[in-house]
Amino acid sequence: MRKVVFKDVDGKTKKLMLCHAKGGVYLFGYYSLQDSFADWDHFFYTMEDAIECCFEDYDVNEEDWIIIADQPENCQQDFIIPTRIKGREVGKPVFGRLQQFVKGQWVDYEISENCISFDGLTGDERLLTTGLVFEYEKALIEDKAKATKILTALNFGKPSIDTIIG
Repeated sequence: MRKVVFKDVDGKTKKLMLCHAKGGVYLFGYYSLQDSFADWDHFFYTMEDAIECCFEDYDVNEEDWIIIADQPENCQQDFIIPTRIKGREVGKPVFGRLQQFVKGQWVDYEISENCISFDGLTGDERLLTTGLVFEYEKALIEDKAKATKILTALNFGKPSIDTIIG
């Protein structure tokens, strides 16, 4: 299981992600909002310990987290959209070259410059930049509460959310 929250927690860190791993849980921290490599991480033995740390150190409540899909094999666990180092799946990684799984295909992907604010971004740009576009599209069909939580996390106003979700 993985969880993500978009929140300025210390003036520099804009997003946190929790990810189950072999033997424990990683807490990833990001200095930007876009789907990218984490800037730092901490390891915990249990999800409960990681969640408690996030509450005590970063004021993140349990209801703030958005549950997101686990990554397929050979993918970077700190990305939201399935992302891999090109060639890793055949044992010949080309470090510095990434691919994302989009609409059933692996496509080359480059991380854009750091996005530290949603100011000036359209709704679609926010969903694409953060990597939540596919989580949102699925939630819009299957789980309106999760879709609302995603839009809220991306700073959509209540009137906009009410219009979009209906």
